[in-house]
Amino acid sequence: MKFSTNAKCGGCKAAIINGLQEKFPDARWSLDLESADKVLEVDGLPENAGTAARVEAAIAETGFKGSWLRQPGY
Repeated sequence: MKFSTNAKCGGCKAAIINGLQEKFPDARWSLDLESADKVLEVDGLPENAGTAARVEAAIAETGFKGSWLRQPGY
């Protein structure tokens, strides 16, 4: 799953990923600060609207915004 975020720096990236790792410890997270959408990618979670909503809420708890980049078929 991929999410667009409003992260701007390494500190933002660390805050988001640390917060998500606490909520979803079995998932693997990466955040590309070089991409225009500051794309957060996760492996190890089911790709569906319910999971996306939980991830978006967890991102919000870290003080940032995240929006699911829904793939065709979802």
